[in-house]
Amino acid sequence: MNTSPLFITEPGFLIARWSKAFPNAQVTDQHLPAEAQQLIWVLTGLPDWEETIRFYSRSGCKVIAMTRVADLEELRSALMAGARGYVDALSNTEILSQVAKTVNEGALWLPAPLVTSVIGIISSLLEKRQTQPADLSNLTEREREVTEAVVAGASNKEVAKQLQITERTVKAHLSNIFDKLGVRDRMHLMLAVRGKSS
Repeated sequence: MNTSPLFITEPGFLIARWSKAFPNAQVTDQHLPAEAQQLIWVLTGLPDWEETIRFYSRSGCKVIAMTRVADLEELRSALMAGARGYVDALSNTEILSQVAKTVNEGALWLPAPLVTSVIGIISSLLEKRQTQPADLSNLTEREREVTEAVVAGASNKEVAKQLQITERTVKAHLSNIFDKLGVRDRMHLMLAVRGKSS
């Protein structure tokens, strides 16, 4: 299987950190043949970029949309076309590696600021319905600190740095928090806590 990531960009828009993060990557402005499960990075804003994402996604590839300016409508279009990730094209090598790892593991990668915006929109809609707020009294002080950081949009790595603990410890806290609050994931956690603050 071809494990070399493929970056599809426009002529003249080549970012050195792409090749630095993935030394075996192909960077091109052409549609090239790809194999199932291959990681394909597509620059948004190209002519027919959505169709490009759709084509590779239907071919069984894992597609990540790269944006120059993050936008909720563009994010929606990318996800509708089949993208499994949405990231700033100028992200550093560490972020690019995290995105690749996340998508390769079958998860979705979305930028925290946009997720926070989406949560805000959903929360405002839910305020009109009298939803039961999350009861945070069962959480330990550390679990509350982790919850606050996550609700503010911090990644596990950022939470670990902020609280001076390991990412593994953050994951363990989140698992406990999910169990105690009866939520499935970070998004449901944000909704539950935002509901409490409304």
